[in-house]
Amino acid sequence: MKLFVIFLGTFLGIVLTLSLIFLVFFYHIRKKARKMGLGNININDLMKQVSNLKNVSDNNYNVSGMTKIFLPMIVRDFPEFNENRIYNMTEEGLRIIFNAITNKDTKKLNKIPLLETSIRNMIDDYEKNHIDISYSDILFHDFAIKDYTKENGVVTLTISTSLEYYYKKINNGKIEIDNRYKKQTRYACKFIYIYDESLFKDYEKVISINCPNCGAVIKKLGSKSCDYCGSDLKEINLKTWAFSSYEEY
Repeated sequence: MKLFVIFLGTFLGIVLTLSLIFLVFFYHIRKKARKMGLGNININDLMKQVSNLKNVSDNNYNVSGMTKIFLPMIVRDFPEFNENRIYNMTEEGLRIIFNAITNKDTKKLNKIPLLETSIRNMIDDYEKNHIDISYSDILFHDFAIKDYTKENGVVTLTISTSLEYYYKKINNGKIEIDNRYKKQTRYACKFIYIYDESLFKDYEKVISINCPNCGAVIKKLGSKSCDYCGSDLKEINLKTWAFSSYEEY
């Protein structure tokens, strides 16, 4: 009898814990939906989307996401939004970054202006420290919309993608990493769209725009010249989807 009571108490404790976890998760989803002006979120769509989340250990080619939840919101805000186009931009942006690092060639970085300075600095650091990084035979597999937020004049869209490549790192002439097999990995890539600059305060906390000549931070959107070196600045159109950051996870 005593063992039965202990077992029953343990079982009820597990059920209660799982219920609390679900309620917290649902609360945050509802809060995000209200924040984006969605109103009532369809619980059936939400549960179906959650059940379709891919476990990264089950299939390296898939990525988890909330595409079915977020895509209608995006299309509501941007009727001309093209899902495949944003996926192509994700792949193109990452290929530009990988190729620039591999070949130490920065010519195409102007296609991702919000990341141009940081990638240039990364390449310079590698050269100073005699480090060679190589990405080769890059192959993309899957894409999904991971997150979507809209506040303070800026929309942030996060895309997840799964891909594979051979990766090599040579440090001072010695091979430090050289994958015999392709590395299976995932990246989260953020795009921003500034729909109201008057509401977009402290933009440097969200993105970093630097002078391509001296590297100084540009303190005002739309500046025509650098305050430090006087170089002419190419205007960056932020009323479109701009690749702003990427992270491997």
